[in-house]
Amino acid sequence: MPGAPWWEDFHPDADTGTGTATRTPGPPAPPAPDPAPRVVHTPRLVRTPRPAGPRPGPRGLRALQVTALVLAVVLLAMLGLLATRTLAAPADRAATAPTAPRDPVARASAPPSPSGGTAAADAEATAELEALRRSGLATHAPRGQWVAQLSAKSVGTTDPVQTASNGSSTFYPADILAQSREIASGAAGGDVFVLKTTDFGEGLLDARGNPYWVTLAAGPFADVEDVRTWCASMFADVPAEVRGNVCLPKQLTPRG
Repeated sequence: MPGAPWWEDFHPDADTGTGTATRTPGPPAPPAPDPAPRVVHTPRLVRTPRPAGPRPGPRGLRALQVTALVLAVVLLAMLGLLATRTLAAPADRAATAPTAPRDPVARASAPPSPSGGTAAADAEATAELEALRRSGLATHAPRGQWVAQLSAKSVGTTDPVQTASNGSSTFYPADILAQSREIASGAAGGDVFVLKTTDFGEGLLDARGNPYWVTLAAGPFADVEDVRTWCASMFADVPAEVRGNVCLPKQLTPRG
């Protein structure tokens, strides 16, 4: 029979008869102390307070966008209107600025005529009037004879009851020449000639110091009454109160 293990021979509680070791229960062991609790630091969440009132939903946000768009359009329209008025202001001031009145004397003494004639055309008409004047002086030199004056116009004369060839009532050299030709080819016909008022009498001048071009009809006229009778016959369709504007007696006395 094998013997007990060697270490049991030295155990005080070994049962030598059975070879079985018997342990004598000792006093209970004191309970183990609880381990120290583990401290875990949890981060603290801080909530930001919401403003009072309901939170705008999708419809509210869209309404805000539409309102902002409308305000932007209105602002752009106002800026455009302001810019338009600013740009138009100088033009309005220029259009409404008072202009200096035209001097009728300066206008009357400065051809060409408003009919579209040029200075060259008026110079040509003046040259032809001078030629007619020289012819009139050669055939009807002033010696005290009576004639019928049918027209008297200086350059720039305005006659409200007559119309010049330019369509207005203001006569320029080309208009004076045209009227003399018309008279010569009309009922007066016959012996019609042209002189200047500086060729006879007192040398009548207009307010600008210019002589008149006169278209005359020769007699035979014995006196002033013969001329009046002739005018009444030739211009019977013209009222007597205005007949003197188209036909009147004139005595061609030599210049002193």
